[in-house]
Parts: sequence; C-alpha cells; structure tokens
Amino acid sequence: MEASGRYKCFMGSFLVIVSGFGFATLGIFGKLAFAAGFSRNSTLFLRFLLALPLMGILVFLRRNSRPAAKTIFISFCLGAIGIGVEASLFFVTLEHFGAALTGIFLYLYPAFVALISHFLLRERMGSRGALCVGVALMGSVLTAGVLEDSGAGVVSPLADPAGLVAGVLTGAWYAVYVLAGSRVTRNADPLWVSSVVVAGGLFSFAVLAGVESLSSGAALIPASALGESALRSGLTITGLAVFSTVLPFATLYAGMKRIGAVRASLLSTLELVFTILLASVFLDENLTPGQWVGATLILLSVLLTPKHG
Repeated sequence: MEASGRYKCFMGSFLVIVSGFGFATLGIFGKLAFAAGFSRNSTLFLRFLLALPLMGILVFLRRNSRPAAKTIFISFCLGAIGIGVEASLFFVTLEHFGAALTGIFLYLYPAFVALISHFLLRERMGSRGALCVGVALMGSVLTAGVLEDSGAGVVSPLADPAGLVAGVLTGAWYAVYVLAGSRVTRNADPLWVSSVVVAGGLFSFAVLAGVESLSSGAALIPASALGESALRSGLTITGLAVFSTVLPFATLYAGMKRIGAVRASLLSTLELVFTILLASVFLDENLTPGQWVGATLILLSVLLTPKHG
C-alpha cells in the first residue's frame, strides 16, 4: 500500500507538471501564429475549434456523469465571457510584449484573488495574504520597470502603456474567472466543465473572428500561412489546440485527483518557469536582471498565497 501510495503521488505530481508545461506553451505558439500572419481572433477561434472535439473524445472515454443543465449553462458562460475576455487580454499583451513577460503578468492573479476576496467578498485577508499582495506588487514594479523591444534594446514600458495595462488586466480578470469558476462548478466533473468552457470560448471567438473577417475582408487563414508555410502554420495551430489546451486541461485534473488541489496548485507554479525557459529557447527572449528579480518575487507571491482544500 505504501509503494502504491508513492506511485500515486508520483504520477499525480508528474501529470500536474505536464499540465504546467502545456499551459506554458500558449505564449510560444501564440507568437508563432502571429509570425505566420494569423490575427488574434482567428488564432483563438482555430485553437478552440480544434480543441473542442478532442475534449469531447476525452469526456466520452471517461464516461463520467453529465453535470446538471444549470452547471452546463454557467460553464458555457464562463467560457464565452470569462475565457473570452481572459484569452483576448492575454493575446493583446502577447502582441505588445514577449511570451515570458506576458506569462509573468498572468501570474499576478493570486494577488488579485486575495484583493477581490478581501474587498468584494468580505473575506479576511490575513497577514499571509497581505504579504502575498505586497510581494506581487514589488515583483510587478520590477518586471514592468524595463522591457526589451523585440531584441533591439530596452525601453520603458511607459512607451507602450496599452500593453502594460492589458498585462495587468490579464492577471486581474483571470482572478475573477478563477473565483467564479471555483464557486459555481465546485461539485461538477472538471473534464466535463472544461469541455463546456472550451465550447463557450469557441462561441465567443467564432463571433469575433466572423466580425473581424466581415469588417476587414481578411481571410480566416491568411495567405502567408499557405503554400510553403502551410505545414508550419498547421502545426502551430494544432500545437495551440493539443499542447496548450487539451493536454494541460486533461492532465491537470487527472493529477489533481491523485494529489489534491493544494499540492497541485503549488506544482502548477512551474508553469511560469517553463514559460520563461521556452521563450528563451524558441523565441530568443531574454529578461533583464530586474525582470528576473520581479519574476522571482511574483513566483514567491504565488507560493505565499493562502491555500485551502
């Protein structure tokens, strides 16, 4: 039994780490999609379009009971509004900054969770929560202090306030999504909920991509992504669907069932480390010394976040 328990813990930890790696690829594949000529809305539409049937297959193979109609409706709304806004903000930030910086901004969300819980939900923050917010604030100041400009040098983020605002809002909105999702889908099968959330995201970006195409006359798949670039473009969009969406969702919840939510949340912080490493290897992005310190402080703030359950 002891050996079985160790194996269960090992497999659970491994699955959560794989999930963090998968989520870390989102910014990488997003940058590659931009380079191939895809717009923000078309990229996200194709991501969810390919991911949804794969999620459906996983749900069918698991054969877990379907959630109540109310839960399905709320999950769809979480996808259409929650993920619709969060993914848009994330990719807007990605258009302005590198994948590493975008990932760092996203990881401000635990501090926002603490702030929202305290000021809006009237939950006592406590000294540990206050420390988390303070450390995250220091980290965000250092991270946003000096930003590289496509490798051509360093510039102040004040030169690109839109990207900076989008980055901070990404973390803030993701905190709202996490709080809402944890409260309304607490007792439902997580894989079912994730699939419906993906369906909601698909709905939002189908509308946005359609409006964009009609207003600008731009094709869903740009000419630059066809011809000799077709294989690379196809692999990029497939990577977004498989490695950045289906794989992390499936492995996160499978791992969480084995090791629990608290340990899973701690291991999930490796996503930020993976994002920085992948951006350095595949996109040749480099952080300044100040940004490294800022990223470390933000990661520390996540680890300091009070955990429940």
